[in-house]
Amino acid sequence: MIIIPSAEQPDFFAVNVFRVRPETQQQMIDRIRHAGDPADLDGLLSMHLLRSKDGTHVINHMHWASREQFKRAGSNASVIESTRLAIRRFIEGDGPVPYQVIEVKARG
Repeated sequence: MIIIPSAEQPDFFAVNVFRVRPETQQQMIDRIRHAGDPADLDGLLSMHLLRSKDGTHVINHMHWASREQFKRAGSNASVIESTRLAIRRFIEGDGPVPYQVIEVKARG
């Protein structure tokens, strides 16, 4: 899991980058998409799934209201734990790489 904190922002980003086999990429995406309603997770502002065009990666990008709500959801939400267990069989590799948000712009 990649954690992206920013001192300038009270909110929090978590990005999971998973290496998968091309034949299992869609199955993994489907499992994450059908895990439950993201609106039920307190503090989750948005979640985006991205797939690599070559079929070898899935990225789960989550925007949380705070680091504390992210931690609480990870330790208390059964939907998150059951999803972790279910997608484990699709993962060929992953690894943390730290990032820092340099600039965030909003349209307006």
